[in-house]
Amino acid sequence: MKIRGMKTCYQINPLGIDLADLTFSWQVEEARGIRQAHSRLVIAENPDFADLLFDSDRDDQDKKGILPSGCYTPAVKVQPGVSYYWKVTVSDDAGDVGESPVQTFEGGHPAGAWSGCWIAPSFTHELHPVMRKTFSVTKEELQSLRRARLYICGLGLYEAYLNGKKIGDQYLTPYFTDYRYWVQYQTYDIAPLLVEGENTLDVALGNGWYKGRFGYLANAQMQEYYGDTFKMIADLDLVGEKTRRICSDGSWVCLKSPVISSGIYDGEMLDLRKEASLLHPTDRDVSGVETVTPPMAQLHAMVGVPVTSHEILKPSALIHTPKGETVLDFGQEVTGWVEFSADLPAETRVTLECGEVLQEGNFYRDNLRTATAAFTCIFAGGGKRSVRPHFTFYGFRYVRVTGMEVTEENLGDFSAVCLYSNLEETGKVTTDIPKVNRLIANTKWSQKDNFLDIPTDCPQRDERLGWTGDAEIFADTASCHMETPRFFRKYLRDMNLEQREKDGAVPYVVPDVLTVGREKLQEPPFAPQKDQWGEAGAAVWGDAATIIPWTLYLHYGNRKHLAEAYDGMRQWVDFIRSMDDTFCGGSRLWTCGFHFGDWLSLDVEGDTAGMNNREGGTDKHFVASVFYHYSAELVSKAAAVLGKPEEAEEYATLSREVLAAVRKKYVTGEGSLTIDTQTAYALAICFDLFDTEEGNLRAGDHLAELVHEWNDHLSTGFVGTAYLCRALTKTGHQREAVTLLLNEDYPSWLYEVNLGATTIWERWNSLLEDGRISGTGMNSLNHYAYGCVCGWIYEDICGLGVTEEGVGGSFIRISPHTDERLVRASASIRFPKGLFTSGWEVAAKDKTVIYRFAVPFDAEAAFLPDRKLKNLTCNGEPLTEEMLRSRIFTAGTYEIRGQFAD
Repeated sequence: MKIRGMKTCYQINPLGIDLADLTFSWQVEEARGIRQAHSRLVIAENPDFADLLFDSDRDDQDKKGILPSGCYTPAVKVQPGVSYYWKVTVSDDAGDVGESPVQTFEGGHPAGAWSGCWIAPSFTHELHPVMRKTFSVTKEELQSLRRARLYICGLGLYEAYLNGKKIGDQYLTPYFTDYRYWVQYQTYDIAPLLVEGENTLDVALGNGWYKGRFGYLANAQMQEYYGDTFKMIADLDLVGEKTRRICSDGSWVCLKSPVISSGIYDGEMLDLRKEASLLHPTDRDVSGVETVTPPMAQLHAMVGVPVTSHEILKPSALIHTPKGETVLDFGQEVTGWVEFSADLPAETRVTLECGEVLQEGNFYRDNLRTATAAFTCIFAGGGKRSVRPHFTFYGFRYVRVTGMEVTEENLGDFSAVCLYSNLEETGKVTTDIPKVNRLIANTKWSQKDNFLDIPTDCPQRDERLGWTGDAEIFADTASCHMETPRFFRKYLRDMNLEQREKDGAVPYVVPDVLTVGREKLQEPPFAPQKDQWGEAGAAVWGDAATIIPWTLYLHYGNRKHLAEAYDGMRQWVDFIRSMDDTFCGGSRLWTCGFHFGDWLSLDVEGDTAGMNNREGGTDKHFVASVFYHYSAELVSKAAAVLGKPEEAEEYATLSREVLAAVRKKYVTGEGSLTIDTQTAYALAICFDLFDTEEGNLRAGDHLAELVHEWNDHLSTGFVGTAYLCRALTKTGHQREAVTLLLNEDYPSWLYEVNLGATTIWERWNSLLEDGRISGTGMNSLNHYAYGCVCGWIYEDICGLGVTEEGVGGSFIRISPHTDERLVRASASIRFPKGLFTSGWEVAAKDKTVIYRFAVPFDAEAAFLPDRKLKNLTCNGEPLTEEMLRSRIFTAGTYEIRGQFAD
């Protein structure tokens, strides 16, 4: 038996984390048995476990020695600033026993107040500063040192260096939160960087989201959303025979940074000529610091996932364009930056400009709107230097280089560094169709590129906001691809804080820069009952407050996270009910306010109509009311899970009332609606608007007809696309669903692939058939929402779908849907319980099919293929179809062979 995948709060040996609701997880592999007979987790303050702080056998007897390995949240009291050690021992029903390696975790700043003050440069706030503290460490201190920690936060963004070396592997710290309420600080182990004698701590600050130009209001020209002053705070603890703390105070000094300018949208300018004043400062170079008022935000240990560097890509081609430009093609659209090395004379100015696509063979970036998206470096001579930006990121595939010659000889000196939140990839899916596999890869790349601390809509233009609708639509696919609970937990924390100021309404974007921007413009609040573009309270987008927490619960089974999100879930539904009771006559229909509808659908004027009607052809009040019903239902389910029976019944009753009202207004008969769009029927089927199975099947037949009327193509937007293929599959029209997947002409997913897409587009025709961009007003080539189709591939084509009765992968209904055009398909998802796999291959000539699937240790699965089968064997042993469909499969690997009976 081997125990692997040990994590604390979904991280391996984390340092500086928020210690609320500690979660431990691990997985058992290569065991002789199929389920655990006993498990024990112990925690101590020392690696020899001589004195146990926690022993599950002693302190958690309610579990009776059977711990939930995928998500164990014990009631253990731990303190920040202390290193803890833990391990787990598991025995199985065959007598096999395994003990895990020892793991560690540590919270953030030690209990008690910070000693450091918030300090700022004394010179003008337009100049980027480097804050410096010099301190000495004796030989005796180094020899007795047990722990050295730096607790630090800098606004807008910071990078810290000790003795010239970057501290930690994180970038864009302290990340993006609603700085009106909270800001994360980071904790670093600096012991390896300390030297005997003089040590120099430098903290460089940049604008970031806090201080720089951001948001689309006022033509994206506003800045200083949260503050106008660079500032930082730090406590540096040296713990040995004696403990010494060095903190930010008036004894620090400040120097002018080589970073001349920085911004999320415009990029960065770096002047290497100014480095001399950092290395050998004169009195003229050194300024004092000022202690300043702390920001409104409360300091908080890390809740989110660190942003780190991942893939390093070299240029796939050097392009000399018809206009005479030098352009690097990295072959893949990514988020991050380009770093390069060069030996150039002093005063040489090199500029890198980023873009997504070429037009007529030339560099192009007009669809980035006002974002400059450039990196300029002024060299100082003196030899070869490696340079990169520090306080920005770019979304790009192509980079135009000016100011230096690039040849095949020095092309390798350029690298694209991919930055995104450090999420483990947990899912893989593949088919026999290379273009479909490219599409699947595109969905994962768009997730990586947009999961940079928050779930952004796009990483390149003057937006890059945490749009709630995009995040909600993609959350299920995201949680198949990667381990997302910690990432979304931070996002939901901001959302819940912002709901409280809006009577439960969910902002369109989180963090809510739209409200901050409106207040900066001195404009009055929006009335949520009016049909006008505002900042909060729109259906589907706002339903992120209920759908994301429930999706996470199904995938990961973390009740404490669900409990933490429950207040926001309830607030959202209470807000809708208030709108209903106050402005909609208590009709249990949501018929007031602004809604995005089926955003960017094609069933009004099409995708080439200049976006005159972005809300689509499906009645937006129908969409709003359906999600009113669904969100109330999810609050009811969450309340039941959390042991709140009265609230469970309250919201169940509300959900039933809304469903009845929707049926009365929009259902005209068994399987028919007053709205004749693909989106309307997809939603009706997926959310059970028809009260009989026959009604659902008739609706499915009509949905298939609507698809045929569109020449076997989709016409859906952001909302309908998330449910269209699922609705077709649910009602027996898998062939039509797969046809939508395999279409290669507009509008379709493979249309994008055929035009060279390496990520998912915002619009079905972001590029026209001849490769020309269709418009610049709102046209991103890296927008993950339509990538939600991959969730259907995991769950319906390959059969790996989460269930309410088996959250976290404890029980899966493996329900694959075959199609001979795909030849074969397979998927794997590492759920908290372990790795599930499911795949199939078919031979059309003799109707034979082979299914292969695997169930991890201590989990179960049912196997329910979509078609009737005959001549069945399981691992070589004959069995009947009835036996197959009634069997519960435990840990193991299985191969089912048979023939289609139909």
